[in-house]
Amino acid sequence: MASGPLLKTAAAATLLLAGCGEPAPAAGPPNILVFLADTLRADRLGCYGGPQQTSPRIDAFARQGIRFAHATAPSPYTSPSHASLFTSMDPAVHGVWNRVLLPSGEPIFPRLAEGSTTLAEALAAAGYQTAAIADGGNVSEARGFAQGFQHFESKFRGARNRVDRALDWLEQCDPAKPFFLFLHTYQTHTPYLPDPVHLEKFADSDYQGPLREAWEGARKKASQGPIRNAIKSIQKEFFRPLLPEEGSPDPDDLEFLRALYDAEIAQMDQEFGRLLDHLAARGLDENTILVFTSDHGEEFWEHGIYGHHQVYEPTVHIPLIWRIPGNFGNRVREDSAGLIDLMPTLLDFASVAHPPRLQGKSLDPLGAEAPPGRVLFSEANWPEAQIAWREDQHKVLLFPDSQRRPEAFDLALDPGEINDLSGSQEASDLLQRAARSLEEWKTACLAAQTELGIQPAVRNLDQLTPSQRAELEALGYIGG
Repeated sequence: MASGPLLKTAAAATLLLAGCGEPAPAAGPPNILVFLADTLRADRLGCYGGPQQTSPRIDAFARQGIRFAHATAPSPYTSPSHASLFTSMDPAVHGVWNRVLLPSGEPIFPRLAEGSTTLAEALAAAGYQTAAIADGGNVSEARGFAQGFQHFESKFRGARNRVDRALDWLEQCDPAKPFFLFLHTYQTHTPYLPDPVHLEKFADSDYQGPLREAWEGARKKASQGPIRNAIKSIQKEFFRPLLPEEGSPDPDDLEFLRALYDAEIAQMDQEFGRLLDHLAARGLDENTILVFTSDHGEEFWEHGIYGHHQVYEPTVHIPLIWRIPGNFGNRVREDSAGLIDLMPTLLDFASVAHPPRLQGKSLDPLGAEAPPGRVLFSEANWPEAQIAWREDQHKVLLFPDSQRRPEAFDLALDPGEINDLSGSQEASDLLQRAARSLEEWKTACLAAQTELGIQPAVRNLDQLTPSQRAELEALGYIGG
C-alpha cells in the first residue's frame, strides 16, 4: 500500500496544483515526469564528478533536488532496463532482453508479458493521464512498453524533437487531472553526431585525425535527408572501421571519441534545460515530481571493449536525481538505489497501492538513508552472460556460462574496478556471500515469474514490421 508520508511531506511544503498548469482549490496528487537519457554514464556529468561543462543544467537541477550517488542499472541494455523500470522487476523475472540468440544463431526479441502490471497501468487506473514520448529503437510498442500509456509515441528524432513533442502533449493534457509523462532520448547513443558548437567545448582543436574526418563526413551525410537505418549505417560507414575490435584506439583518437560523447551530453543537457524552463514558466514545477536518470552507460575500453555489453561500473552506474515539490534540495544520498526502485517510490508519492511481487523498494527520497546491506543485481546476456552482485560498495562479477573466474572489487577504494581482489583471502567471504545470494535470488525470480504468469512473449525478426526492424538495426542491436 502507498506510504502516505511521502505525499504529505511534499504537499505540506508547497501549494500543489492539480494538473497541467491550473491552480487547484486543494492539494491533489502530484504530476510525475521521468526524463531518461539513454546510454548516459554517471561519471561524465559534473554533479557526479565529471567535466563540469558537460551538464550545467543537470548539475543545477541536482543542486535543487536529491541525488543518489550509487544508483545501479539492472542491465547494460535498453530493453531489459526499461522493462525493469516499468515493472520493478529484474530481467531474470520479466525476461525482456534486447535479443536472445537461439542455438541456430537466429535472434529472437522478447516482449513484456501482457500480464505484467506496469507503472503506467497502475497510475492510469488511479486517474492519471499517461504518455510516453520515446526515441524509437528498443523502446517500442513491439516490446510491450506501450502498456498503460494512453498516448505512446516512439520515433527516432533526437532530444530536441522529443522535448518539442513532450511540450506539445503537456499543452494538450487536461489540467484537471494529474499526469505521468515518460520522456526518453537516444541523444547520447552512438554514433555521436553533436553540433559543432558543443564539440568545440571539449575537442582539441589541433586534433585532425581520422575520427574528426569521420564526424564531419557523417554529419554531412545525415544532413542530406532521410537514410534507411541511419544510425547503424552511419556508425558502420564512418566510425566502426576506425575503432579496433580488441584493445583501445590511439590515445588521441580515444580523446576525441570521448569529446564527441561529452558534446552529445551537452546537447542533451541543453534540451533538458529547455524542458525545465517550460515547466517553470507554466508553474508545473510546483506540483511535478521530476526524475532524471538513464538506463545504462557506455564503456570506452576501460575493461577491454567499447559500447555497453558488460556489467562494470561504466555501464551500470547511472545518474538518479529527484526533484520534489517543496524545495527539498542540494542533498546527496549515499545509500544503494536501483532503477527498479522508481515504480514503488512514484506509486507511494501518488498514494497508489503496489502491485504484488515488486522487487524494488520505495526510496523515500525525503527521508533518512536506508541502512547498509542491500543487495542489487545487474545482468548481461550477450555476447557473454555476466551477473554483477553488489552490496553497498562491495561488488562481485560472475560469469555463469564461461570459465572466467569471478572478480571482486571494493568500489570505495577502487571505483575504476582495477584491482581484482578475488584471489585474496579477504575476498573469500565476499565471494561465498555473493554465491549464496545469487542462488537465493534466482529461486525468488523464478517463483515470481511463475506465480504472476509473466513469461515474456517472443517476437522474432520476421514478426517485426519493416520499420521496427529498421529502428533496431539502426541502433546496432541486430546484425545484418
